[in-house]
Amino acid sequence: MSNKLFCFGVGFTGLHTCEYFFNHNWIVTGTSRDINKKVNSNIEFIEYHPNADKIYLGEALRDSKVLLISIAPDSNGDIVLQSNYEDIAKALKTSIKRVVYLSTTAVYGDANGSSVTEEYNINPQSDRAKYRVLAEKQWTDLCGKFGVTLNILRLSGIYGIGRNQIRNLIKGNSKRIIKRGHIFNRIHVADIARIIYMLSVSDLKSDIFNVSDDMPAPPQDVVEFASGLLEIDPPEAVKFSEANLTEMARSFYSETKYIRNEKIKEKLNLQLKYPNYKIGLRDILKYEIRS
Repeated sequence: MSNKLFCFGVGFTGLHTCEYFFNHNWIVTGTSRDINKKVNSNIEFIEYHPNADKIYLGEALRDSKVLLISIAPDSNGDIVLQSNYEDIAKALKTSIKRVVYLSTTAVYGDANGSSVTEEYNINPQSDRAKYRVLAEKQWTDLCGKFGVTLNILRLSGIYGIGRNQIRNLIKGNSKRIIKRGHIFNRIHVADIARIIYMLSVSDLKSDIFNVSDDMPAPPQDVVEFASGLLEIDPPEAVKFSEANLTEMARSFYSETKYIRNEKIKEKLNLQLKYPNYKIGLRDILKYEIRS
C-alpha cells in the first residue's frame, strides 16, 4: 500500500507540506475552500467548507496513513472534528497511524521574555489561543481513545516565499514598530514541512513540540535587515503605543517569549535549513525580486 497523506486545510503551510510529501513519493489529498485557485496539480483537492456544507469524507480518508490538521479552530474547538467526526474516527480505527496537529506558541501566553520549553505551563490570553488549547485537548482525547500517535506542533510566526518582510516592503505595507524589550519567534515554512515529514516516517510516539528557529528577534530588526537586502531605507519607526494595528497584530505585541526548539531538534536529529531569519530572507530575496 502506498503512503498517503490527508491534509485538512491546504493553505500556506499545508501546501508546502503537501508538496514536500509528494516529492517523497506520497499520495496526497487535501481540502481547500477554493479548489480553483492556482495550486499544485499533483495534489488531489476536495472543496471543503466545514460547519457550512457537510460532506462525506470517508472515502477520501480511506487508506490515509498520516492526517495533518492545518485549519484554525473556533470557540467550540476544532471545526474539522465538529464537521467530520465520524469519518475521522473510522479512519483512526482503520488506517491512520499518526495525526499532526498544527497549533501555535500563543498557547503559552506572555512569558515576559523568558525561555519557553514544551514543559512551560500554557496560559492562553487571546481568544484564538484559547481555541487552540481546546482543539489540542480534543485531538489528544480522540487519538488517545483509538491509540493513534498524535504530534502537536506549536508553531512560531511562519514566513517563506510569498509571505515575508521583503514582500511586505516591496508592496509598501511594511511597518517598523518599536516596542522596547519585545522579541518575536519565527520559523520558515520549508522547515515546518520537513519536520512534519520527518515525524511521519519516524517511530516517535505522541508528543508536543515547539517549532521555531534559533534566533528570536525584535520585529524591527527583521524589517531593517530586509530593507538592507533590498538596498532601501526602512519604513519610519513608529512607537507601539502610537501604531495603528489590527487586533491580531496587537495581540502579537502583547506577548513576548523566547521559544526553545531543542526538543524537536534532538528527537529528530534535525538541523534547520533556515536557523535564523537572516539566512531565510537572503534565500527568499531572489524569488521575491523575480516575482
